[in-house]
Amino acid sequence: MKSSDKESPRSPERAEAQRNRILDAAQSCFIQHGFHAASMARVAETAGISQGLAYRYFKSKSAIILAIIERQLSERHTLTEDSDTVEDYISKLLELIQEWGKDGSTKMNPVLFIEMCAEATRDPDIQAALARADTLYREEFTKWITLIARKSGTTVSEEEINKRFFALQCLVEGSAMLTTRQEQNATRNDYLLSFLRQIVSP
Repeated sequence: MKSSDKESPRSPERAEAQRNRILDAAQSCFIQHGFHAASMARVAETAGISQGLAYRYFKSKSAIILAIIERQLSERHTLTEDSDTVEDYISKLLELIQEWGKDGSTKMNPVLFIEMCAEATRDPDIQAALARADTLYREEFTKWITLIARKSGTTVSEEEINKRFFALQCLVEGSAMLTTRQEQNATRNDYLLSFLRQIVSP
């Protein structure tokens, strides 16, 4: 049964759970049907709520995309926030990459990533949100690798950090693209591990 449009006020926790429910449904629809074919009505149906209730949380599909981007920022933040060593960082990043495409995963899906990048060429708000996400990720990576280098008694120049972040971004986003047409395997994961160590080790 779909949720009523006349629901009583929810606690912040329940409201957040409802938002995440809609975002999960939207991700599933965008992956299965593409951004333009996935209507708000389809998203609401997948979430098991009325279309009117969906619009109370998100005014448009673009608003949903922006919320998904924000959610991905939180996932990226844990990479540096919870990684005290290079091996910690690599392990968490590989785990994230290996989650891509798994049924039921709320992690960034490579098909969804491609859809978002394509929509960014048409929607300046989404383009700006992705650019902001990249900037914040670069800033966090810079702080993290500077701290890791200091712990090991070395330093990494700003230019070198920028080069490493560019290489890391190409590797991760390229892996996302390849995942849409190639299955992950042990050899590929070994290559990723080798490249990541070269990029993030001080």
